[in-house]
Amino acid sequence: MTGIVCNDSLEVVGHSLFRNFRLGLQNYLSETFKDVGGVNDLEDINLLVIVDEHFSPNVNIWKDSKFIDKLNRDNIKVLVFNFEKIFNSKFPWNEDHQKVLNTISNLVQIVSDISDAKILGTEIINKQYLSRDTKLEYDVQEKQDRVLFIGQSEKIQNSSYAYYERYLLLNNISNIADFPLDIDITGRQYTYKEYLTKLASYKYILNPLGTGEFINLRYYEALKVGCIPIQQVTDDILLNYSELKYGHTFRTAEDISIPTKEFEVLDFYLEDYFEEINLKNLL
Repeated sequence: MTGIVCNDSLEVVGHSLFRNFRLGLQNYLSETFKDVGGVNDLEDINLLVIVDEHFSPNVNIWKDSKFIDKLNRDNIKVLVFNFEKIFNSKFPWNEDHQKVLNTISNLVQIVSDISDAKILGTEIINKQYLSRDTKLEYDVQEKQDRVLFIGQSEKIQNSSYAYYERYLLLNNISNIADFPLDIDITGRQYTYKEYLTKLASYKYILNPLGTGEFINLRYYEALKVGCIPIQQVTDDILLNYSELKYGHTFRTAEDISIPTKEFEVLDFYLEDYFEEINLKNLL
């Protein structure tokens, strides 16, 4: 039996990321998972999937010493999908989480950050695609012919803050004459439907990098609701995300522009990604 640690309520987490993975994995593995909330739920489990080992409610489950002892004693395979930068992160506790995670003896971890993958010696990186069964609920309306950034950023200048580099980038882009940018720092106050409705009301979505070197869910949400993402990239990101060759990218505020070429929309789904990395072979 496969167990899962995955808090995916839209009302609780405010996004579809974790639900996408539950749906995609269930489709790919052709089974329904048992929700695991503690050590007593590990009976009869031979595979445990953890969707985001850094999400606090999940940490409270898997980081318990009795939980890890049970995993190791019963040699339960643990598959972890990571969504945060681990090493040299703005969140110093991430490395402690990793040290404890590494005490799980039968562990497969798929990380998001490209530099983390290099440190851990893996060529596979986690990707935040939607599932084929993901349904995004939002109010359809006419799109403004402008660029929107919607998400998290710092409101004061402090280099120790998680999104400080994003703050600087947004500030620099805001100072570009005639660049039609609107900025909505949400503070995670929107419901998911409200967020998607705002996202879908713009023709272009600015998607700067956040706390790590990876493409976040917003890029694929924007595509799904009919927007054109303007995605910040690095050379390594372009090497690891072949789909970006069809999109519109930039590196710094100095080379950003409004897309002028016709945009080719392709579908990217978690089920296809799992096939691509031959996930079953890792299990």
